[in-house]
Amino acid sequence: MFNKSNNILFLDPKEKCGPPPAIDNGDMTTFPTSEYAPGSSVEYQCQSLYVLEGNKVITCRYGQWSEPPKCLDVCIVSEETMKKHNIQLGWSSKKKRYFQTRETVQFQCNSGYRRQTSQQTFRATCWDGKLTYPVCK
Repeated sequence: MFNKSNNILFLDPKEKCGPPPAIDNGDMTTFPTSEYAPGSSVEYQCQSLYVLEGNKVITCRYGQWSEPPKCLDVCIVSEETMKKHNIQLGWSSKKKRYFQTRETVQFQCNSGYRRQTSQQTFRATCWDGKLTYPVCK
């Protein structure tokens, strides 16, 4: 409740919450309802390959939900990008193309090409859908 006369926000500990917020690439583990009592909690989980960041449980307090978690994006390594950089996956014969956040990807130059970026860049770590690719020429 907001009092305009003196710009003070009064929070009611008995105020209920509406439906919890939706999160990208994630779902609640229970079916949502239209209203939640104070102190109620809901739990989130991420869809396959996405990594949960933050608290998986949020709670209704003073008519508001605590901060929901985020599902960190997957890195997709494409043939097109590797061709453009003259690189290939360095350790996998399975040709894995999807990598979770915090997962390390090993690259190597294609035959006949030499490194143009530092050796450290040939071990890249996926973070929220982003990956820095090394370059060979």
